[in-house]
Amino acid sequence: MMPPLPRRALLAGGLAGVLARRAVAEESGLAALAAARGVTLGSMVCEYQLRETPALWPLLRREAGFIVPGLELKWAATEPDPGRFDFTDAEALLARAKEAGMAAHGHALVWHEALPPWFDAKLDAAAMRQVLHRHVSGVAGHFAGRLAVWDVVNEPVAPHERQPRGLRDTPFLRAMGPDYIPLSLEWAAEADPAARLRINEFDLELRNRYQQDRREAMLELLNTLVRRRAPLHALGIQAHLRLREASWDAALLRRFIRDVASLGLEVHITELDIIDRLAPADPAARDAEAAAMLRDFLSAVLAEPSVTTVALWGLTDRYAWASDNSFARRRDGLPSRAHPYDADLRPKPDRAAIAAALRDTPRPG
Repeated sequence: MMPPLPRRALLAGGLAGVLARRAVAEESGLAALAAARGVTLGSMVCEYQLRETPALWPLLRREAGFIVPGLELKWAATEPDPGRFDFTDAEALLARAKEAGMAAHGHALVWHEALPPWFDAKLDAAAMRQVLHRHVSGVAGHFAGRLAVWDVVNEPVAPHERQPRGLRDTPFLRAMGPDYIPLSLEWAAEADPAARLRINEFDLELRNRYQQDRREAMLELLNTLVRRRAPLHALGIQAHLRLREASWDAALLRRFIRDVASLGLEVHITELDIIDRLAPADPAARDAEAAAMLRDFLSAVLAEPSVTTVALWGLTDRYAWASDNSFARRRDGLPSRAHPYDADLRPKPDRAAIAAALRDTPRPG
């Protein structure tokens, strides 16, 4: 665990907050800073958040070049009954984006969580294949040509579960074996040939044995898919960065990104935020640590030419998922400070750190 921050760092954190608020009024939005270096930057958002907090939409339009619907495209939302699709909230969110001239990314077609109540985890191979094919084709086909990217398979590796090839023990794997992954990619490509297709995974960025095992399992999966010529374009590294939970090694992460790129794949940062459950209670101290980690992380990944996309997993602490998550929430009951803006939509040092990394990181090549 890191030692407590000295008083100088705490004061610096407070000053950074003042400077961050001043800087927002003076510089371009984050999406414009990213575009200037050839990277697209966007943010996750949910339709209910925009209904509850109307001021969030103009902030999102300023800072993000694309949106990622956080809930609206998951299985439980899109197929509430077998074979009956409902895209009401997704369509509302995409209509906002279209009017604003913003792109949209799809999240997520195949995931072992957020399944509808009717889903039967004990289906045999033939029945599971039918259900999975209907869902992937139905959802991807409905939005064909309208989503730039799809997270086709979300969080497929978990070496500690001791399944073949380090894959996660899911209903899909149990019924269909590893083939459910390339088949899902093939069905998505058939339904929406224009979309870029992605495998999305968490805990790939820090230096410990657990995450090293996950990196190795992911590389094995990607190699298998590339050899099979599956329609895969990118790996999504979620990057829920954990303060004080594992050592940070920029060189190690960059080697992993290069290994992925050597397969002909792009690397996307897909769910960038901070897990601060072990960080100090003092907001200024937490913000100072978060800002430093965000800048170090982005400075490392943006130096790699295969990193073409960055998505923040939300803009404001008002909707921080970590505050409600049994693993990620703080034990002292304080709300998570996971995002670039606080619960009152005021910029934090996180925002200034992201902007600085986008602006100052030397461009690769």
